[in-house]
Amino acid sequence: MSENSNTAPTPIIQVENLYKCYWVGRVPFPALNGVHLNMQRGEFSVIAGRSGSGKSTLLNIVGGLELADRGSVRVCDKDFLQRTKDQRALFRLEHIGFVFQAYNLVRVLTARENVAFVCQLRGKHKGECYGIADHWLAEVGLGELGHRRPDQLSGGQQQRVAVARALAMNPEIVLADEPTANLDTATGRALIALMRELNQQYGTTFMISSHDPDVIESASRVIHLADGRVVDGEEPAEPQLPPDTACRVRPPSLARRLVRALGGHRQD
Repeated sequence: MSENSNTAPTPIIQVENLYKCYWVGRVPFPALNGVHLNMQRGEFSVIAGRSGSGKSTLLNIVGGLELADRGSVRVCDKDFLQRTKDQRALFRLEHIGFVFQAYNLVRVLTARENVAFVCQLRGKHKGECYGIADHWLAEVGLGELGHRRPDQLSGGQQQRVAVARALAMNPEIVLADEPTANLDTATGRALIALMRELNQQYGTTFMISSHDPDVIESASRVIHLADGRVVDGEEPAEPQLPPDTACRVRPPSLARRLVRALGGHRQD
Protein backbone atom coordinates (compact mmCIF):
# COMPACT_ATOMS: atom_id res chain seq x y z
CA MET A 1 0.00 0.00 0.00
CA SER A 2 1.43 3.41 -0.95
CA GLU A 3 1.88 6.04 1.73
CA ASN A 4 -0.63 8.29 -0.03
CA SER A 5 -3.40 5.68 -0.27
CA ASN A 6 -5.25 7.11 2.72
CA THR A 7 -5.16 10.69 1.44
CA ALA A 8 -8.65 12.20 1.30
CA PRO A 9 -9.86 13.02 -2.23
CA THR A 10 -9.63 16.63 -3.32
CA PRO A 11 -13.05 18.35 -3.06
CA ILE A 12 -14.57 19.16 -6.44
CA ILE A 13 -15.60 22.59 -5.06
CA GLN A 14 -13.45 24.48 -2.53
CA VAL A 15 -14.61 27.86 -1.24
CA GLU A 16 -12.37 29.73 1.22
CA ASN A 17 -13.17 32.95 3.08
CA LEU A 18 -15.43 34.24 0.29
CA TYR A 19 -16.75 37.81 0.34
CA LYS A 20 -18.98 39.52 -2.18
CA CYS A 21 -20.51 42.99 -1.89
CA TYR A 22 -23.14 44.85 -3.84
CA TRP A 23 -23.40 48.63 -3.81
CA VAL A 24 -26.38 50.92 -3.49
CA GLY A 25 -24.91 54.27 -4.40
CA ARG A 26 -21.80 54.49 -2.23
CA VAL A 27 -23.08 52.12 0.44
CA PRO A 28 -21.79 48.51 0.38
CA PHE A 29 -23.98 45.56 1.33
CA PRO A 30 -22.09 42.28 1.83
CA ALA A 31 -23.97 39.42 0.15
CA LEU A 32 -21.38 36.82 1.15
CA ASN A 33 -19.53 37.36 4.39
CA GLY A 34 -16.69 34.90 4.85
CA VAL A 35 -18.07 31.67 3.38
CA HIS A 36 -16.09 28.44 3.74
CA LEU A 37 -17.24 25.13 2.28
CA ASN A 38 -15.96 22.03 0.52
CA MET A 39 -18.04 19.75 -1.69
CA GLN A 40 -17.01 16.25 -2.67
CA ARG A 41 -17.50 14.72 -6.09
CA GLY A 42 -20.92 13.12 -6.51
CA GLU A 43 -22.67 15.01 -3.69
CA PHE A 44 -26.30 16.10 -3.99
CA SER A 45 -26.16 19.21 -1.82
CA VAL A 46 -28.58 22.03 -1.12
CA ILE A 47 -27.60 25.56 -0.13
CA ALA A 48 -30.56 26.50 2.05
CA GLY A 49 -31.64 29.89 3.34
CA ARG A 50 -34.28 32.54 3.05
CA SER A 51 -34.34 35.11 0.25
CA GLY A 52 -31.36 37.45 0.53
CA SER A 53 -29.17 34.98 2.40
CA GLY A 54 -26.61 34.82 -0.44
CA LYS A 55 -27.56 31.48 -2.04
CA SER A 56 -27.76 32.67 -5.65
CA THR A 57 -24.64 34.82 -5.26
CA LEU A 58 -22.68 31.81 -4.04
CA LEU A 59 -23.80 29.68 -6.99
CA ASN A 60 -23.00 32.48 -9.44
CA ILE A 61 -19.47 32.82 -8.08
CA VAL A 62 -18.85 29.05 -8.04
CA GLY A 63 -20.04 29.01 -11.66
CA GLY A 64 -17.90 31.97 -12.65
CA LEU A 65 -20.83 34.20 -13.58
CA GLU A 66 -19.72 36.73 -10.95
CA LEU A 67 -16.41 37.52 -9.26
CA ALA A 68 -15.88 37.77 -5.52
CA ASP A 69 -14.30 40.71 -3.68
CA ARG A 70 -12.17 38.47 -1.47
CA GLY A 71 -11.46 34.79 -1.00
CA SER A 72 -10.75 31.87 -3.29
CA VAL A 73 -12.79 29.39 -5.32
CA ARG A 74 -11.34 26.19 -6.74
CA VAL A 75 -13.54 24.12 -9.04
CA CYS A 76 -12.30 20.77 -10.35
CA ASP A 77 -9.00 21.69 -8.65
CA LYS A 78 -8.64 24.84 -10.79
CA ASP A 79 -8.40 28.37 -9.38
CA PHE A 80 -11.53 29.79 -10.96
CA LEU A 81 -11.28 33.41 -9.83
CA GLN A 82 -7.87 33.94 -11.40
CA ARG A 83 -9.13 33.17 -14.89
CA THR A 84 -10.19 35.71 -17.49
CA LYS A 85 -13.83 36.11 -18.50
CA ASP A 86 -13.27 34.07 -21.68
CA GLN A 87 -11.39 31.37 -19.78
CA ARG A 88 -14.22 31.09 -17.25
CA ALA A 89 -16.78 30.82 -20.07
CA LEU A 90 -14.82 27.98 -21.68
CA PHE A 91 -14.41 26.26 -18.31
CA ARG A 92 -18.17 26.42 -17.70
CA LEU A 93 -18.85 24.97 -21.12
CA GLU A 94 -16.57 22.02 -20.41
CA HIS A 95 -17.28 21.31 -16.73
CA ILE A 96 -20.49 22.95 -15.43
CA GLY A 97 -24.17 22.74 -16.31
CA PHE A 98 -26.72 25.33 -15.14
CA VAL A 99 -30.40 25.08 -14.27
CA PHE A 100 -31.99 28.48 -13.69
CA GLN A 101 -35.16 29.45 -11.85
CA ALA A 102 -36.62 31.06 -14.99
CA TYR A 103 -35.60 28.11 -17.27
CA ASN A 104 -33.63 30.45 -19.64
CA LEU A 105 -34.58 28.47 -22.75
CA VAL A 106 -34.23 30.07 -26.18
CA ARG A 107 -37.84 30.76 -27.11
CA VAL A 108 -37.46 30.36 -30.89
CA LEU A 109 -35.75 26.95 -30.62
CA THR A 110 -37.42 23.61 -30.04
CA ALA A 111 -36.66 21.57 -26.92
CA ARG A 112 -34.35 19.40 -29.01
CA GLU A 113 -32.53 22.43 -30.42
CA ASN A 114 -32.18 23.99 -26.95
CA VAL A 115 -30.43 20.88 -25.64
CA ALA A 116 -28.31 20.43 -28.78
CA PHE A 117 -27.18 24.07 -28.68
CA VAL A 118 -24.71 23.46 -25.82
CA CYS A 119 -23.22 20.55 -27.74
CA GLN A 120 -22.82 22.70 -30.85
CA LEU A 121 -21.01 25.34 -28.80
CA ARG A 122 -18.43 22.64 -28.08
CA GLY A 123 -17.82 22.37 -31.83
CA LYS A 124 -19.47 19.00 -32.35
CA HIS A 125 -21.32 18.01 -35.52
CA LYS A 126 -25.00 18.94 -35.67
CA GLY A 127 -26.12 15.35 -36.21
CA GLU A 128 -24.15 14.13 -33.18
CA CYS A 129 -25.60 16.95 -31.07
CA TYR A 130 -29.15 16.03 -32.03
CA GLY A 131 -28.43 12.45 -31.01
CA ILE A 132 -27.17 13.65 -27.62
CA ALA A 133 -30.24 15.89 -27.24
CA ASP A 134 -32.58 13.00 -28.02
CA HIS A 135 -30.86 10.84 -25.40
CA TRP A 136 -31.16 13.41 -22.62
CA LEU A 137 -34.71 14.39 -23.48
CA ALA A 138 -35.61 10.72 -23.16
CA GLU A 139 -33.77 10.59 -19.83
CA VAL A 140 -35.93 13.40 -18.43
CA GLY A 141 -39.13 11.92 -19.81
CA LEU A 142 -39.61 14.23 -22.80
CA GLY A 143 -38.54 11.96 -25.62
CA GLU A 144 -41.76 12.59 -27.55
CA LEU A 145 -41.76 16.38 -27.10
CA GLY A 146 -38.44 17.41 -28.61
CA HIS A 147 -40.18 19.17 -31.50
CA ARG A 148 -42.04 21.60 -29.25
CA ARG A 149 -40.91 25.14 -28.50
CA PRO A 150 -40.84 26.36 -24.88
CA ASP A 151 -44.20 28.17 -25.19
CA GLN A 152 -45.75 24.80 -26.08
CA LEU A 153 -44.50 23.17 -22.87
CA SER A 154 -45.63 23.43 -19.26
CA GLY A 155 -43.37 24.99 -16.63
CA GLY A 156 -42.33 21.59 -15.36
CA GLN A 157 -41.56 20.37 -18.86
CA GLN A 158 -39.48 23.48 -19.58
CA GLN A 159 -37.46 22.88 -16.43
CA ARG A 160 -36.89 19.28 -17.50
CA VAL A 161 -35.55 20.58 -20.81
CA ALA A 162 -33.25 22.85 -18.79
CA VAL A 163 -32.02 19.81 -16.82
CA ALA A 164 -31.42 17.90 -20.07
CA ARG A 165 -29.49 20.88 -21.44
CA ALA A 166 -27.41 21.12 -18.25
CA LEU A 167 -26.44 17.45 -18.50
CA ALA A 168 -26.01 17.28 -22.28
CA MET A 169 -22.21 17.36 -22.27
CA ASN A 170 -21.77 15.23 -19.13
CA PRO A 171 -20.55 18.06 -16.88
CA GLU A 172 -18.86 17.26 -13.61
CA ILE A 173 -21.08 19.76 -11.77
CA VAL A 174 -24.66 20.97 -12.15
CA LEU A 175 -25.57 24.25 -10.42
CA ALA A 176 -29.32 24.71 -9.97
CA ASP A 177 -30.65 28.03 -8.67
CA GLU A 178 -34.12 27.68 -7.09
CA PRO A 179 -35.16 25.12 -9.73
CA THR A 180 -38.62 24.52 -8.22
CA ALA A 181 -39.51 28.15 -7.44
CA ASN A 182 -41.85 28.55 -10.43
CA LEU A 183 -43.40 25.08 -10.20
CA ASP A 184 -46.35 23.70 -8.28
CA THR A 185 -45.63 21.33 -5.40
CA ALA A 186 -46.20 18.05 -7.25
CA THR A 187 -44.21 19.13 -10.31
CA GLY A 188 -41.39 20.42 -8.11
CA ARG A 189 -41.18 17.12 -6.23
CA ALA A 190 -41.09 15.19 -9.49
CA LEU A 191 -38.29 17.40 -10.82
CA ILE A 192 -36.15 16.96 -7.71
CA ALA A 193 -36.75 13.19 -7.75
CA LEU A 194 -35.53 13.19 -11.36
CA MET A 195 -32.41 15.20 -10.51
CA ARG A 196 -31.65 12.90 -7.58
CA GLU A 197 -32.03 9.86 -9.83
CA LEU A 198 -29.67 11.36 -12.43
CA ASN A 199 -27.16 12.21 -9.68
CA GLN A 200 -27.16 8.60 -8.49
CA GLN A 201 -27.05 7.15 -12.01
CA TYR A 202 -24.28 9.33 -13.45
CA GLY A 203 -22.41 10.52 -10.35
CA THR A 204 -22.78 14.17 -11.35
CA THR A 205 -22.26 16.63 -8.49
CA PHE A 206 -25.37 18.73 -7.85
CA MET A 207 -25.24 22.02 -5.93
CA ILE A 208 -28.75 23.45 -5.56
CA SER A 209 -29.90 26.67 -3.94
CA SER A 210 -33.38 26.54 -2.43
CA HIS A 211 -35.64 27.37 0.48
CA ASP A 212 -38.17 24.72 -0.66
CA PRO A 213 -38.62 22.15 2.18
CA ASP A 214 -39.06 19.31 -0.34
CA VAL A 215 -35.76 20.15 -2.03
CA ILE A 216 -33.97 20.43 1.31
CA GLU A 217 -35.36 17.08 2.45
CA SER A 218 -34.06 15.38 -0.70
CA ALA A 219 -30.46 16.48 -0.16
CA SER A 220 -27.66 14.22 0.98
CA ARG A 221 -26.17 17.32 2.60
CA VAL A 222 -27.63 20.70 3.53
CA ILE A 223 -25.54 23.86 3.94
CA HIS A 224 -27.43 26.67 5.67
CA LEU A 225 -26.74 30.31 4.83
CA ALA A 226 -27.91 33.33 6.81
CA ASP A 227 -26.85 36.91 6.09
CA GLY A 228 -24.19 35.66 3.71
CA ARG A 229 -22.57 33.29 6.20
CA VAL A 230 -22.60 29.54 6.73
CA VAL A 231 -24.39 28.83 9.98
CA ASP A 232 -23.99 25.88 12.31
CA GLY A 233 -27.00 25.66 14.59
CA GLU A 234 -27.77 29.21 15.67
CA GLU A 235 -24.33 30.77 15.30
CA PRO A 236 -22.45 31.75 12.10
CA ALA A 237 -19.33 29.68 11.60
CA GLU A 238 -17.06 32.60 10.70
CA PRO A 239 -16.58 36.12 12.07
CA GLN A 240 -17.80 39.01 9.99
CA LEU A 241 -15.42 41.53 8.46
CA PRO A 242 -16.61 45.16 8.42
CA PRO A 243 -17.85 46.27 4.96
CA ASP A 244 -14.92 48.64 4.46
CA THR A 245 -12.60 45.64 4.77
CA ALA A 246 -14.71 43.04 2.98
CA CYS A 247 -15.70 45.19 -0.01
CA ARG A 248 -12.49 45.70 -1.87
CA VAL A 249 -13.70 47.62 -4.90
CA ARG A 250 -15.68 50.85 -4.60
CA PRO A 251 -17.55 51.87 -7.74
CA PRO A 252 -16.74 55.28 -9.20
CA SER A 253 -19.12 58.09 -8.41
CA LEU A 254 -21.95 58.86 -10.81
CA ALA A 255 -20.16 62.03 -11.92
CA ARG A 256 -16.99 60.12 -12.78
CA ARG A 257 -18.94 57.47 -14.67
CA LEU A 258 -20.77 60.11 -16.71
CA VAL A 259 -17.54 61.92 -17.54
CA ARG A 260 -15.88 58.66 -18.50
CA ALA A 261 -18.84 57.65 -20.68
CA LEU A 262 -18.74 60.99 -22.48
CA GLY A 263 -15.00 60.68 -23.03
CA GLY A 264 -14.20 63.84 -21.11
CA HIS A 265 -12.08 64.70 -18.09
CA ARG A 266 -13.31 65.78 -14.73
CA GLN A 267 -11.53 68.67 -13.12
CA ASP A 268 -11.75 68.52 -9.32
